[in-house]
Amino acid sequence: MDAVAVATAAAPAYDAGGSGAHAGAATGAARAVAAMPTVHVNGIDIWYERSGGGGPPFVLTHGFAGPSCVGWPPVIEEFRQHFDLLLYDARAHGNTTVPDDPSTVTLPRFAADIAGLLDALRIDRAHIGGVSMGGMISAQFACDYPERVRSLSLCDTTAGNCAGANDAANEAERFLVNAFEHMEHVVEKYGMEGLVERENRYRRESDKYAHLQTLSLEDQDAKNALQKARHMTAAGFLAADRAVRERPDLTSRTPKITAPTLVSCGEWDMFYPCARRDHALIPNSRLVTIRGAAHATPDYQPQLWKRAVFDFIEDVEAGRDVRGEFVLGPDGAAP
Repeated sequence: MDAVAVATAAAPAYDAGGSGAHAGAATGAARAVAAMPTVHVNGIDIWYERSGGGGPPFVLTHGFAGPSCVGWPPVIEEFRQHFDLLLYDARAHGNTTVPDDPSTVTLPRFAADIAGLLDALRIDRAHIGGVSMGGMISAQFACDYPERVRSLSLCDTTAGNCAGANDAANEAERFLVNAFEHMEHVVEKYGMEGLVERENRYRRESDKYAHLQTLSLEDQDAKNALQKARHMTAAGFLAADRAVRERPDLTSRTPKITAPTLVSCGEWDMFYPCARRDHALIPNSRLVTIRGAAHATPDYQPQLWKRAVFDFIEDVEAGRDVRGEFVLGPDGAAP
């Protein structure tokens, strides 16, 4: 069986029974599953999809436990119309290999996988972006492979360690570490299904912003189950969990990033103080605050996230100055 057939058999498409704006989620996932081949890079098989082709290359990295085949909202279809878009499953996620040695699941290895994937596809330079953990990986890539970065887009993330920036950032870092330690404990004791059940219950009972996402609570439950219980092994989850908790602190390296950089963040995201710190550290950067969004802005405000990215890359391609601070909301942008 070839790589595409193996991937198709291994990964059922997301179908949460949505309608209207959400109906494209199942179709997009099914198309991606059917189309994604693999390449052998750094000792693992990376599952990827390259589509579009009408614009500059753009690599997008998904967040923690959110493989590309189910992790992106339907608005990603518009990215395919504007870019040579490269989506992939990071190591230990989705249909990419879970290494036998968990110590090989680190942010520098994640970044090296992007470099290897670009090499395999003969892409010299690309726009690089990611959400949450994907933003951490993208920042690591920009530090390790600066000559290959056409621009950098960081969403709802931190480029280093939030601790030490200010009280709010310190709290964000403590929350991150504690949350990931708790998830590790739950998976070790109850498995992936136990984690999904507890996360869904917590969101329903405690997340005051959950109802504002573009997916219904029922669809969020289904997507969470697919992303984690059906698209991650416990070993892969634990390895990636530790990679985030033990990530390198890039604070001393981010001021040396010369690529034009977009730092975007939901106004209610716990990482917001870290985003402001990263914007201050990266000299050629733009900060965009997106109203009406918590963590995972593409799920809360997909059109505003798309607009922030599209406007930024249009300015980069035109050679315009990208620096500044902006707020994006349903009624427009404000400096």
